[in-house]
Order: sequence, then C-alpha cells, then structure tokens
Amino acid sequence: METFIAYVVFILVAVPVLASTVVITRQQNVRLIETFGRFSSIRSAGLSFKLPWPIQTAGANFSLKIQEIAEDVNVKSKDNAFVSVPIRVQYRVNEATAQDAFYKLSNAADQIRSYVVNQVRSTASGMSFNDLFQSRNTFENDVASTLTERMGEFGFSIENVLVDDPQPSPELRKAFDRVISAERLKEAAVNEGEAKRTLQVAAANAEGEALKIKGEAFASFRKTVAEGNAEALESFAGRTGLSPADGLAFFVSINEMEAVRDAAQAGGRVVFVTGSNTDYQQRAMMGLVSDSDTKADRQSVLRNDSA
Repeated sequence: METFIAYVVFILVAVPVLASTVVITRQQNVRLIETFGRFSSIRSAGLSFKLPWPIQTAGANFSLKIQEIAEDVNVKSKDNAFVSVPIRVQYRVNEATAQDAFYKLSNAADQIRSYVVNQVRSTASGMSFNDLFQSRNTFENDVASTLTERMGEFGFSIENVLVDDPQPSPELRKAFDRVISAERLKEAAVNEGEAKRTLQVAAANAEGEALKIKGEAFASFRKTVAEGNAEALESFAGRTGLSPADGLAFFVSINEMEAVRDAAQAGGRVVFVTGSNTDYQQRAMMGLVSDSDTKADRQSVLRNDSA
C-alpha cells in the first residue's frame, strides 16, 4: 500500500513538472524564456522544450503581427494656421530583438504616439499653410526616419507611415469657403461683363451693317429716282418745246399742288401755300386751281400782283 501511494504521489508531481517543460508557441508569435526570472532565450512558433518550473518559465505569446496606430495631430503652421494632420503608423516587433520590445517599453503604442506628435509638430512649425497641403511626403519621411531610429532601439520595426490631407479648423474652413466664394463671384462678374460686351459689340456691328445696307439702298433709290426724273424731264421738254428749267418748275408745281390736295383731304380748313403769286397764276393757267378756290384768294393774288 505504501508503495502504491508513493507511485501516485510521484505521478502527481512528475506530470506537472514534465508538462512545464513543454513550450507551444502560436504562429506569428514568440515566447520569452526566463531562467530564475532572467531572460535567457526566445522560442519561435511551434513546439519546443525548456527546463521545468520553477527553474525556467515561458512568457505569454508575444505578437509579431503588424499593428497600426492612428493619430490626428493638431499643429500650428508658420503663418499661424491651425490644422489637424491625420497620420497612420504601421509597425511590428522584430523577432530577433523581441526581448527589447517586451522588457524596455511598458506601452509601445503610447511611446510611438509621443514621437509621432513631437515630430509632426516640429516639421509643421517651419511650413506655411499652403506648404502643409503639398508636403505629405515630407511628413512621411520625417516621421519614418525619426521612428525608425528611436523605436529600432526598442526592438520595433516601422513598416509604413501614411499621412492624409491636413484638415483645417472649422473657422479656417469657413474663411477659405468665403475666399473661394468671392473668387467665384468675381469670375462670374467678369464672365458676365465679357458676355455683355460681346453682345454689345455684336449689336453695334449688326446695326452698323444694317445702316450701311440702308444707306446703299437709299443711295440706289435716289439714283434711280434721279435717273427717272431726268428721263421724264427730257421727254417732257422734247414734246412740249419748253426749256428744261420750265419743265422742272412745272414738275415742282405739280408736287406742290398734290401736297395741297392731300392736306385738304386730311381734314384741314386752312392751307398755307408758300411761294410767289406768279406761281399761283401759272398754276391757274395750267388748270391746276379748281373752281372751289375762293374769290378772296383770287383777289389776294390780284392785290399782290398790283403791288
């Protein structure tokens, strides 16, 4: 019975001790082995063995996966503009120096954030607001260089640094919106002015062209009338034997009498006829004075002739 109890006790003690010698490490992880509390080795993914507890202990799985830190850094530019710079840092633990990452830093993410904020603000302080939007590569290179140098001492590798477009403060965004709106209104006013000027020039050109056409038409009309009057006068003088001057006077008197007739038909009671009494007598001789002419008009003619 005592022997059986001894075997049971041995088994109960030996199994946990033997189990403590087995180290199973997950993929993309490492486990740190300590001997009496002091770091001694790194175990990669898979199955491995160590001395039994309490001589050696194995730490928890320590991830080697790429991790990302996102930070929006508020900075002040050289021309006193406040903007927020969104930045992303991708990093991982170096397997060969995993003990430094595990033992030297208590919170790697916070340490990286501190370096990122300090470096971004230092870089932005020497840039103008416009330079901030054109210097994404500068931010990325400066941050990557600083983090690689500093975090490399702690067993971390910086895989990538990504910087998005800086975001201005709400007040600055409103101010820029007003500037852009004013520029657009100015452009619209200039375009409207150019359109009006173009229309006015086109209208002036069209009016000038119309006047030119009207002038040419009027000149052609007067030429045609003159040629027709000349032919009529020549024919009239040839048939009546009158001189061209008498013929012209005859045509003039005809025009005058037609004007008087048209005026009388329009409803007027008094018609003033300018010209000499001789013209009136000539018109009477030619039968151009109708019987409706008053006796007073004829007496006026006789008085004017005797004078």
